[in-house]
Amino acid sequence: MHSVKVSRFDLRARTHEVGGSGPYPVERLDATPNGLHVQRPMLGHPTLAAQEAWLLPVLDLVATRFTPHRGGLEHSRFYLDMASIDIGPEVWTVRDLYLDVVVRPDGVPMLWDVNEYAEAVLDGHLTPDEQRRALSSAERVVNGLFAHGNSLQDWLASLSIHLDWWTAEPALHSPL
Repeated sequence: MHSVKVSRFDLRARTHEVGGSGPYPVERLDATPNGLHVQRPMLGHPTLAAQEAWLLPVLDLVATRFTPHRGGLEHSRFYLDMASIDIGPEVWTVRDLYLDVVVRPDGVPMLWDVNEYAEAVLDGHLTPDEQRRALSSAERVVNGLFAHGNSLQDWLASLSIHLDWWTAEPALHSPL
C-alpha cells in the first residue's frame, strides 16, 4: 500500500507537484472564494492532454475534468477526490484521502478505491480525523449527486458553490 499522495500547487511559481513528481507548469490558476481553480497540460501522458481542477476545501474535495488527446475516449465527466486541503499564502497542499467518486461519461457516479481506503486505514496512513473526513466527504458527494440527478453543477449550486470551467463540458451521452 502506498502512502498518502500529496500534491502541492505553488501560486507564485505556477507549478503543480504530484507525489514527488514534477513540478509541472500550470497554464491557468485562479484563487476564488470557492477554492483554487487550476488547469495544466498532462505532459507525456499517453491518453490525457490536460486536466482542469477545482480544489474545494470546505467540501474536502478536488473536482477534476480530464481532457483526452484528440480522438481519444472520454475517461469520465468528473473525477472527484476526497482530500484534505491546506491553504497556505503561496502553496496549497492536498492530501489525497484515497476515496474517489468517478462520474462516468454516461453520468453515473461510481464510488472507487474503497479497498485502497480500507488498506490505508489498516496500515495507519490516515489519521482518525482524515478517515472521518474522507467518509463524510464521500457520503456528501454521493448523496448530493443522487439528489440532483447526478449533476455536479446542480448539487454544488444547491450549496451556493458555482464553478466556472475553462474547458467545455463533455457532451451528454444518450443511454444505450
